[in-house]
Amino acid sequence: FEQYRTQFAFLRENNISTTDEMTAYQSRTEETLANLMKQRTILNVRKKKRQALYDALADVEALAPAKALYENGLSGMEDEFARYMQAVRLLEQCGIPPEHLTKEKTEVYNQLADLNRQIRAERKKLDLCREIQTASKQMEDIRKTETRGKEVEHDEHRRR
Repeated sequence: FEQYRTQFAFLRENNISTTDEMTAYQSRTEETLANLMKQRTILNVRKKKRQALYDALADVEALAPAKALYENGLSGMEDEFARYMQAVRLLEQCGIPPEHLTKEKTEVYNQLADLNRQIRAERKKLDLCREIQTASKQMEDIRKTETRGKEVEHDEHRRR
């Protein structure tokens, strides 16, 4: 019942009342999904180009306490300190201020999260369209069977 109620609400919200309207809606949704996925690919490429810098930013932030401990003479922090220094060198060599990189990283990751949410929503719409189409075919088969049954019953009644 809930499934049919959801399907009915979807049809009503999107003003879909015919098979042609459903097909048109599904086509538009597929186009939207393709565009979103293209945008996501572009952002992922942009992210991948800067991934080493983004990782270095994360290392500098995460390993700052290990650096302080190493500088205070605590043994066992050599690997962490080396990783911290390597990240600092990479950030210095890139020539981009860390604040700018942090802002850029945040924007890219937020945009990717938004796109992924939109992609999931569009996929749910497509799944719902497919469910409705399957259900409508089943309902049509039931309707045809009922119609045949009524015809047989009517003919049987007339013969008597």
